[in-house]
Amino acid sequence: MKRSFYVIFFLFIYLSVGLISNSFASPWRAGLDEDVLKEIKEHYDSGQKGTKFDRDLGVPKSKAKYFSIQPGGSYDFLSDLTFNGRGRSADMGIGRPTPNFFFDIRSKDLKINEAFGVQLLFHSASKEFDRQSYSVPAPDADSSSGSSSGSSSSSTTGENKKNQVTADLGTRVKVDYNYIIPTFYWGNPEVDGFRMGLGFGLADMRLRGNVDFRDPGDTLAKMYGATGDRESFLNTLSFVQLSSGLVDLRKGDPIFNYLLLNLSQGNNLELMGAYLASQGTHFSTDIISLFVYANLQGNFTPLELLALSALSRTSVNAKDRQVFAYMLYVETPKFGFVRARLSWHGPLFKDSGYTIHMSTLEFALMVPIDF
Repeated sequence: MKRSFYVIFFLFIYLSVGLISNSFASPWRAGLDEDVLKEIKEHYDSGQKGTKFDRDLGVPKSKAKYFSIQPGGSYDFLSDLTFNGRGRSADMGIGRPTPNFFFDIRSKDLKINEAFGVQLLFHSASKEFDRQSYSVPAPDADSSSGSSSGSSSSSTTGENKKNQVTADLGTRVKVDYNYIIPTFYWGNPEVDGFRMGLGFGLADMRLRGNVDFRDPGDTLAKMYGATGDRESFLNTLSFVQLSSGLVDLRKGDPIFNYLLLNLSQGNNLELMGAYLASQGTHFSTDIISLFVYANLQGNFTPLELLALSALSRTSVNAKDRQVFAYMLYVETPKFGFVRARLSWHGPLFKDSGYTIHMSTLEFALMVPIDF
């Protein structure tokens, strides 16, 4: 009797331990497997390209399924606008860099492999160049000691050396530009967020303002026109502006073009001064132009003299479409909702005998909004 009781008791203990162990092991294991499978299905399906290293880190995939808009602001470390052609040149920069706002639209990543891919970038912004540098002949400081310096000094003095002098000549050029650039990038944003990119594409450019080529020919033409009557002087001034090639009569500002073509008619000169003032044109002029116009103050109103002071420089009023543009950039991962970018970009194109190049090294902060 006791023996059968002990056998039944041990069987009961054995069955109880087995049931308890199964009750603790099976439900928890089933729940854990289900969560793991769900996570793998959501983030690491077979259609997503990712390395085992990426999956082990548990980094989620990119959120942009279609495209991303990225408004932001930028600060220029270096920015330069050059005009070269027709035997003349001008180099403009930014005296005091100020924050600029821009707007980007970027397509989703088109991956080539896990580290490389292609992305289409649309970039829209504007800049105002207000600091012009010009070249002057360097003084010959070694002219007295040229005989003792030998052949090396004679060859040096024979060269046309120039010192670059930067001054505020009162010229201003505002540039509005839009890029459409396919960029090849390196970096896996699903791992650390860093990316480097290089792209070449097209740009639409609009340039407005004035530039000083410091051309003696232009100065002589203005002085010769100033010796005649009012109508002859204004017609000469219009001809000098149009002959520069930087006033686009087809795609430029139609109001400016109309007033320039009819500058001697009616009160168009006064209307030109009012229109340029409404566009924020800088009206300072050079000493030679002040000397030329000093004898004409009795024939021109103050508003007309403002127009003449702006037109004493070479006017820039052009619009170019589908010109060459480039961009090289490095991006950081997101810090909260902000991403940083360091880029070197600009258009390079020819127009009316000039080679125009805008190059910018800028630091930008942007807010990506993925769709």
